[in-house]
Amino acid sequence: MRRIGAELALCLQDARLRWVGAVLALLLAVAGLGAWRDAVRYGQDVDAVTAAERARWLGQDAKNPHSADHFGLWVFKPSAPLAVLDPGSEPYTGRMVRVEAHVFNDAVYRAVQEAGPLARAGLGSVADIVGLVVPLGAILLGFSAFAADRERGTLRLALGNGIAPGRLFAGRFAALLIALVLVVGLPLLGIGALAAMSRDAGGWQLWPRLLAWIAAQLAYAALFLLVAMLVSLRARTAGHALAAALAIWVGLCIAAPRLATTAVEAFVPAVSYREVRARLDAEMRPHRTAEANDGRTREILARYGVSEADELPVDLRGLMMVENDDHHFALYDREFGAFFEGIAARERAFAWAGLLSPRIALQALSQTLAGTDFAQHAHFVWTVEAYRRSISERMNTEIRDRPQRGGTTLVAGPELWREIPPFAHAPLPLARALADAAVPALVLALWLAGVGGLCVPLVRRLKP
Repeated sequence: MRRIGAELALCLQDARLRWVGAVLALLLAVAGLGAWRDAVRYGQDVDAVTAAERARWLGQDAKNPHSADHFGLWVFKPSAPLAVLDPGSEPYTGRMVRVEAHVFNDAVYRAVQEAGPLARAGLGSVADIVGLVVPLGAILLGFSAFAADRERGTLRLALGNGIAPGRLFAGRFAALLIALVLVVGLPLLGIGALAAMSRDAGGWQLWPRLLAWIAAQLAYAALFLLVAMLVSLRARTAGHALAAALAIWVGLCIAAPRLATTAVEAFVPAVSYREVRARLDAEMRPHRTAEANDGRTREILARYGVSEADELPVDLRGLMMVENDDHHFALYDREFGAFFEGIAARERAFAWAGLLSPRIALQALSQTLAGTDFAQHAHFVWTVEAYRRSISERMNTEIRDRPQRGGTTLVAGPELWREIPPFAHAPLPLARALADAAVPALVLALWLAGVGGLCVPLVRRLKP
């Protein structure tokens, strides 16, 4: 411990730590506070528009229940509280869905459409800064750990004092890691705490998520600290160590992610959304023809053993709408289920692609822990669809179970509208997130173990 304390005291006196800490704290604060402000504003807008939509639904005129089903309403995706730290897929997947009869609508209003220049440059979020800039900070702190002493001749003095190379390495690594925790971990904790205190948790289990998320970011920073120290163990001069570490940073953080993305796209092709919609339209079109409608009418009359619609114990139109919707539901489940599973398969492949770049592993792990991965969006989409189906089923059964004779049309009013509850969305539980995070966490751990393992023989052979 005294060795760590002595190294930490030297580290805290280093002007590089003050400059690196100031720059990182400034970048993280600007990105985090800007995201927090946008999140608060979005939450207020969602609350206001949701209340207005609820009032519009309850205030609609008396009409046929099926017309009310087409009247529809908008529902909104609540942003994950930790999207302040890592927005993940949220800016790209849409935030609002129109709920109406028969139609599985897409989520619209993608926040990326309003993104500023910094976000388009890939530095718009706290997670972007951690993924790209924090490794630079770790390199700037660690590149001279041994190379500078070797260059000045002071490494001979340190080893000559009887300090074991392993203890010297461990002490310096621990001191630099503590410094990184101070300049990276504390700002992240502050921003996350601000997000947690200003939002309703709503089943998010915020503090366990936040602590796990910060631990992942610090593990990533520790990896690049190890990379810098690994290079420093080999380099003859601090300049050579810095140049080599920066080259590794370019390869792992910029070049490798692009190559990995290209590889995933080649080996796990994307499912075409346009083709999914085309297949749905092709299967639904014959079902909507007058001939198909007449055939279903004859089948229902034969099923009940009657010859006229007025002889049925239920309303023919309502029963046909129930059965038509059941047909559509099955198609939607099959096609969109396969579509979302295809995207999930790509996400899993992308997590394994983290073996080519720790930045990819961190990205997959970070989004999952923050609750902003695609799995959360797919869960929202299916929750909306379940809500849409519950409305359609209630409206259709109202028509089916109250048969109208002589060509009259059923008219319902506010009593029926109030039976439809407000839309409520609960996130996927933390246990699911931890299960999904297992692969990227394993990959990041393999990177740490691999780089740490490379350091061991070099530390044993450490010479002035």
